[in-house]
Amino acid sequence: MENTNSKGSNSNENNKNIHKTNKISRMDRYNTLDEDIKDTVTLRDAYSWDEEKGLINKSDIVVVEQICEFYKNDEYRGKVLASPNGLKELLVGHIISEGNFKKDEKIKEIKIIEENDEVEGLKDRKIIKLKLYTENNDLNKIKTENNLNLKLSTIKKIMVQMPTMSNIWELTGGVHWAGLFDMDGNKLTYYEDIGRHNAIDKVIGYAKINGLDIANCIIVSSGRQPTAMVKKAVNAGCKVIITKSPSTNHGIDLANKEKIVLLGFARINRFMIYSGLDYINFEE
Repeated sequence: MENTNSKGSNSNENNKNIHKTNKISRMDRYNTLDEDIKDTVTLRDAYSWDEEKGLINKSDIVVVEQICEFYKNDEYRGKVLASPNGLKELLVGHIISEGNFKKDEKIKEIKIIEENDEVEGLKDRKIIKLKLYTENNDLNKIKTENNLNLKLSTIKKIMVQMPTMSNIWELTGGVHWAGLFDMDGNKLTYYEDIGRHNAIDKVIGYAKINGLDIANCIIVSSGRQPTAMVKKAVNAGCKVIITKSPSTNHGIDLANKEKIVLLGFARINRFMIYSGLDYINFEE
C-alpha cells in the first residue's frame, strides 16, 4: 500500500528550500489581455513565502509605471507617475482638471515624445513628454450652472456596473479606476491607472477629446475624494462624482460650495450622500 504520509513528510523536510513552480494561475488571464491593457502590466521574478510550502520562486504580474511630463504650448506643467495607457486623455484631462484650460480653448495638436531616462538599475525606463497645443484662447475658465436632476435609477444602474471596471486590479491589486457615464447610467469609457488622480484625468480628457459635454456626465471612481480630487471635477465642469470610497471634510465642503453631487461608499444597494441631496430624484 502506498505510504500517503511520505509525500507530506518530504514536503515538510524541504520546507525551507526554494522550489520552482509552474506559472501562476493568473498567467492565462495575462496572456489573453488586449494589447492596450497588456502594456500596463509586466512580469517580474519574485518569491512568495507560505507557512506550509516555504519559499517559492515564481513570476508575478505587476503594474507598469511611467514618468509623464506635461506641457501646454511648450510650457512645462508638471509630471506624474502613470500607467502607460490613455496618454492623450491623461494630458488633456490633467491640463483641464488643474484649471489650466480656458472655456473657448480648442485642442490644436497633441504630441507624445519618448526619451530614455538613464538611471542605473532601472530597466528600460523612459520619460514620456506629453505636449498639448491649443488655440482660440479666452480668459474665462470652464464654468457651468447646476440644473441637475439625477435619477436614483441612474445611480443604481451605475453601481451595478462598478465591480466590472477592475480588470488590471484583479490581476495586480495595484491600480485605481475611473469611469465616465451619461445621465442615464450608460458607461462611456473607463480607465485604470496606478494613480487615482490620473484615472480621473483620463476620463476628463476622454470627454474633451470626444466632444462630450462633461456637465451632462458622471465621474465614477474607486478612490477617495479629498479636496484635490473634487477640485478636478469642479475645474472640468462635472456635476456628479460617485466613488466606492469615502471623501474628506474639506472635499465635502468644496462639493457643497460648488453644488456638486458627491456620493461615497457606493455599493450595489446603498451609498452615502455627502453633498447634493436636493439634486437627486428618488422617484425615478
